[in-house]
Formats: sequence, structure tokens, C-alpha cells
Amino acid sequence: MRQEPSTGSGGGEAHRPGAWRSVRIWARTARQSAWPRLRQDLLGILRYHRSGLFVLAVLVGLTAGGGAVLFRLGIDAWTSLLTGAQDYTRSLGPSVGLLSPAGTWFVLLAPLVSGLLVGPVMALAGRTPTGHGVGGVIWSARRGDGTMAPLPALASTVSATLTIGGGGSVGPEGPIAELGASAAALFGRRLGLPARWLRLLAASGTAAGIAAAFNAPLAGAFFALEVVLADFTVDAFAFVVLSCVSATVLSHHLLGTTLSLSLPVLNLGGDTELGWVGLLGVAGGVVGVLFSRCRFLLADAAARLLARVPVWLRPGVGGLGVGLFLLLVPEVYGESSAVLDRALDNRYTVLMLVGLTAAKVLATSLTLGVGFVGGVFAPSLFVGGTLGAAFGTAVMPGLATAPTVFGVIGMGAVFAGAARAPITGVILIIEMTSQYRLLLPLMLAVVLATTTSRFLTRTTIYTEELRRRGEDVDDPVRGTVVGRRTAGDLMQDPPALLTPAMSLRQAANVLRSSGSSVLPLVDPDEGGHGRLRGCVSAVAVAEAVLSRSPEEPVGDLEVVTDHLDVHDGATAVLGALVRTRADGLPVTRRRDDGSSELVGWVDQEEMVRRLYRHQHAALEAAQTRTSLGARTQTWWRARRARR
Repeated sequence: MRQEPSTGSGGGEAHRPGAWRSVRIWARTARQSAWPRLRQDLLGILRYHRSGLFVLAVLVGLTAGGGAVLFRLGIDAWTSLLTGAQDYTRSLGPSVGLLSPAGTWFVLLAPLVSGLLVGPVMALAGRTPTGHGVGGVIWSARRGDGTMAPLPALASTVSATLTIGGGGSVGPEGPIAELGASAAALFGRRLGLPARWLRLLAASGTAAGIAAAFNAPLAGAFFALEVVLADFTVDAFAFVVLSCVSATVLSHHLLGTTLSLSLPVLNLGGDTELGWVGLLGVAGGVVGVLFSRCRFLLADAAARLLARVPVWLRPGVGGLGVGLFLLLVPEVYGESSAVLDRALDNRYTVLMLVGLTAAKVLATSLTLGVGFVGGVFAPSLFVGGTLGAAFGTAVMPGLATAPTVFGVIGMGAVFAGAARAPITGVILIIEMTSQYRLLLPLMLAVVLATTTSRFLTRTTIYTEELRRRGEDVDDPVRGTVVGRRTAGDLMQDPPALLTPAMSLRQAANVLRSSGSSVLPLVDPDEGGHGRLRGCVSAVAVAEAVLSRSPEEPVGDLEVVTDHLDVHDGATAVLGALVRTRADGLPVTRRRDDGSSELVGWVDQEEMVRRLYRHQHAALEAAQTRTSLGARTQTWWRARRARR
């Protein structure tokens, strides 16, 4: 029989069924209320604590590394499908793949087929306000909130796969950078991260993608620091290194750990050859600038020629031009890795090497100009390798390793001349070739190439694209509170208007209700605020009321003629506010009859608000950059203060 529960005073009440039900309900309620708190605590750690953010950096690195591996496999698969080999430039013969019926003429068809696929993909899914490739990531990291839309990044990656596999002379780093930055956006947007951390994660994703694609983790990290962020803080370095390490480890497990270029141990021979190295560095800087200029000149020419062709069809039509170029110089098909290997192995004459240098520059510029997708990182290495091999063969014909030695140095020089990233250039070549004995001459060539490039042009091959669309990310003025805004950008409506027919009493009431110590005096018209006569101050109105009749018109008073033109820059606006010490100044536009029309008002208080918002955001960012020691010290001080 069932035993009845005890009802004695020795705690039997706790064994009643109703009591057990209450305990279960209490436990369930506690769990339900604890989970939201735990979830908020975990999200807080991921959002604001370095430990959680470092976890996000690793996750972004793994995501970007996985994307880079899939990207590489996709390029190899599409190349094999069209040509029958993962690198067509190893054989340079007829296709043994899908386009084998065309024989050696398949190089005309491969870009055409790829272009007909690239155009619709980019037209349907590739539109983005930030721009594509490394340039888009730079803009997002320095001027935007650090986010890159995942769908356009995926479209760019797919299009680059088709481009490179179809013979387009571009590299993988542009889409890889964009894909890595979009991976950071996937995590950052869901967690609601502040813009500062989003930018660091975007740069980390970019670094991770490049590290996995080129098997160069340290170069990927410095590429993000030098090119994308232009920031060498400890936080930035920690983020990108964690992402690069995780992406590279994943890539090693999936693709292996072979060097990008397997070369014998090289040595320059002696310090006397450093003069030739310096000359090659200057030449590399010049060629890097020419590469950048050619890339955009051909883009402008292609835009004019294809102006009447629909956007989605331009890569297909342009693919015919790329194919015709490949018929003449098949060595520039795709990434041309095998041709670079042969150039460094001293298998070409000086004339042939110079021709390959020029051909790669033209092929890359043409491919990008007609609407294909890809990067210029890998092509700049090819151009530098062939240029250096030609230089070494010409100046030291008796040294068998001269083409290889100077080819490796030339790779770093041209890359530095185009991208103006000297640290990345040195580390990248060392990691790709493992030629540590060439570190000293490589450093010399890279720094001379960077200096030469900086002397010749302000922009790089990445920032020139942004400058052409009106975004100069290297301009220090744009990083200030008001940047390069004009008075027209900073103005607002005047707090009130005075007209000449107003009495002094009415003017005093308008000034008092507006809260401003000075107001514009205008002749009103139907088209806008009216013609500006000048400004009348509250002090002038008060003095006139005391010495004259309050009913006299305010138009009889003497006015202050200080004003701003709508096109005046922010520096001129601030200078005028400081000089006049006025609460605000009128903004005018010149009329056809020579008079000044009032169009707006620049308020000193609003300028102070802008400064406060900027300062407050900087203070919040500074508060997140704390350490365990600083937090402990703050806690201890607060505890002592409570005592």
C-alpha cells in the first residue's frame, strides 16, 4: 500500500506533493531568469572585453581561412574544367578540358565564357556602396563602420573564381580581403559591436584571408596594419595576428604547407652589389606607379568604349579583348605561376622578360578595366619577378643565380611601389621564398621603391580607386571633426530673421525668443530667405531702444557685414567664428546681380556639439582600452571611497 507522507513537525511538510511542485516551479523559474542574465553577461564579454573579442578574432580568422581555401579550390576546379590543368601556363598548349574542341584557340573562348557569367553575377548581387576588393575594405575600415555586406562579397569571390580560372590576369587578394571583412560583419552585426571593434575585426578578416591564400601569416597581418588600417596599435596587432594564425593553421591542414616559390638557397654575393639593388629598387618604384596608372587609364578607355553596352554584358564583350590578348601572349593566363617560376629559373632572355613585364601590366589592366573581378597583389609580384630577372640578367650576365636573386628582390620592390607597404613587402617575399639571406638587400630595394613611389604620386594602387570616386582616405584633414566640409555642409536654418521694416521693439522680441545674440537682417523675397544686408546684434538693438524711439525701424541701424560663402571650407568657417566671436554667421550665395542671398546659418553652439560628440566617442573608446590592473585599481579606489 501507498504510505502517506508524514505531517509531523520534523520537516515532513517539505515532502508533501504541493511542496515538491513549488520547488520544481521555483527551480524552473530560476533557470529561466538566470539564462537571460548569463546570455547578457556572455554578450557583454564578447562586445567589450578583450578576451571575448580575441575569441571573435579567432572565429573570424577560421571563417576567412575557410573561405580562402574554398576560393583556391574553386579557382583550380574552374581552370581544370576549361583547360584540363590547374595551371595552364605549365604547358601553354591546347586545352584538354571542356574547351578542347577549340584547340589552342580556347584562350579566346575561356574569357568570353567566364565574362558572360561574371557580368550577371555582379549585376544581380555585387552592388555595394563601399566598393569591392581591398579598396572597399580600406574605405569601410577608415571611413565607414567596418562592415562589408556578405552577399556582394560572395558575388565578388565567385566572379574572381571565374575570372582567374577563365584566364583573367588578376590575383585572389581583392575578393579574399572583401570576403574576410564580410565574415567579421556577420559576427559584429549580430553582437552589436562598436564601430572601433568592427573595424579591427574587418582588418583581421582581411589579414586572415591573405595569410591563408599566400601562406604568409605575418605578411597578412602587416598588410592589414599598413594598408587597411594604417594603425600599429597593440590592439590592432593582437587582433590580426590571432586571425592570421587561426586561418593559416586551417589552411595548412586543408591545403598543405608548401612554399609559394621553392627556390635554392640564394645569396647576393657581396655588399658591392647593393648599388645594383638600390637601382632596382628605384626602378621597381617607377614600375609600380606605372602599373597603377595603366590600370586606371585602361579602365577609363574601356568605360568609354563600352558605354552603350549594358553593365551585365560588359565582361562578356570585354572577354573577347582579353582572349585576343591571350592569343598573342598566352603566358599571362590567370595567375601565371609557372611562367614566374621559369623566369626566376633563368629560362628567358632579357627581351622576353621585359616583354612579359609589360604584357602582365597590360593584361591585368585590361582584365579589370572591362569589368572582371580580382586583385593586383599577385600580378604585381609577377611584374616584379620578371623585371628583376631581366635586370639581373642584364647587369650580371656571368652569375647564374642573378635572375633568381634580383627577381626575388624585384617582386618586393614593385609590390612596394604599387601598394606602398614596405614592411609587408619585405615579410611577404621572405615568407613566400624563405630566402632569409636576401633580407638586407630586400629591405634596401623595398624602402627605395616606396620612397620613389611616394615622390611620384600621393596615392597607391588601392587608394587611387577611392580618390577617383571622391574618397581620399589618406587625407589627414578628413580625419578631423569637420573634415573637408564646406559652409554649405555645416549650415542650418537661421534661428530667426530680421527685416528692415521691423521696429526696434519687434526686433528685440525676436532676438529674445530666438536665444541668439545676433541675427541676419534681410530684404525678404519669394525665392528664399532674401538678400542679406548684414547682421544686427542684440547689444545694438538694446542701445538703440534706450537712445531712440522703440518704434523706429531696425533697418536704420548699422549692420555687421561679416558672412561666409556657401563654398568656404571648414577651416575658414572656424576661423571666422573665432575672429568675430559671434554666436553665428550667415552663409550666402552670390546672385547674378552681384548681391548676396542668405541661404543658411553656421551656429557656434552646433560646432561645439560636434566637437563634444567626437570627444565623447573617443572617451568611450579609451574606456574600453583598459587592463586587469587598471580595473582592479579602479575597484580598489571605489571601495576605499565607500569607507
